[in-house]
Amino acid sequence: MGSLKFYATVAGCLALATSVTTARAADLLSAPPPPPPAYEPVADVGGWYLRGDIGVGAYRGGKFSHPTDPSIFYGEDLGSAGCAGVGVGYQFNSWFRADVTGEYRFSTGVSATDKYELVSGGTRFAGMEKYRGNYSAGVFLVNGYFDLGNWYGFTPFVGAGIGYAENKMSGFETSTLVLSPFAGSSGGGTIRNRSYGNLAWALHAGVAYDVTPNFKVELAYRYMNLGEGRTGLVDCYGCGQPPALGFKMKDIESHDIKLGMRWALGGSAPAYEPAPLMRKY
Repeated sequence: MGSLKFYATVAGCLALATSVTTARAADLLSAPPPPPPAYEPVADVGGWYLRGDIGVGAYRGGKFSHPTDPSIFYGEDLGSAGCAGVGVGYQFNSWFRADVTGEYRFSTGVSATDKYELVSGGTRFAGMEKYRGNYSAGVFLVNGYFDLGNWYGFTPFVGAGIGYAENKMSGFETSTLVLSPFAGSSGGGTIRNRSYGNLAWALHAGVAYDVTPNFKVELAYRYMNLGEGRTGLVDCYGCGQPPALGFKMKDIESHDIKLGMRWALGGSAPAYEPAPLMRKY
């Protein structure tokens, strides 16, 4: 009897050990949990867009000169003027876009003064002359921009552009005051209108805000170099002389503040996806 109990106890222990070993082996051989789905970044979505801009520019430079007269100009002033433009562009991806723009820069007053000295027939003449008129321009630019990421809907950007400026000088008049030897005598004349075209270039910096996925507003600063303007011939009042050559206004620069709007034409704006979520098991 005792031996039967011993064998029964041994058999029970062996069965229990076998079940535990089998359970552990099953745990070790069970399949690991499925891996997280692979991160697939959303491809940059490009597309055409329309834009419109308004702004104001503070002019600098505008140095006056004359091809034959060595007079010294001083006190040049171009003031400030508004501008408005439209354009069409293409968003290539989430960080680069380009557009072609055309704008009109509204008329602003121009003034300058010169002083001169000359000798004629043994007589020395000295005097001063004032110029007043208007300056306006039409500008066409090809621009490229780098968008520097998106934070809560705000996208800072920088860019540059190059193109053509048609600078118009109009409504100019001159008034002359002879200081010696005929102190107090005066004269003057008119200057014919003229448009003159040359290279223009610009630098941009600003920030855009996503009002909707397809509509953005921009606030930007722009430096623009408009080259030079030239006047037409100068006609003096009752002097009996043929028209004289006009003058140049060189190195016209403008510092602009602009408010712009962009409308995407179909599709969606490029997506700025967050980094994939990493899980640990």
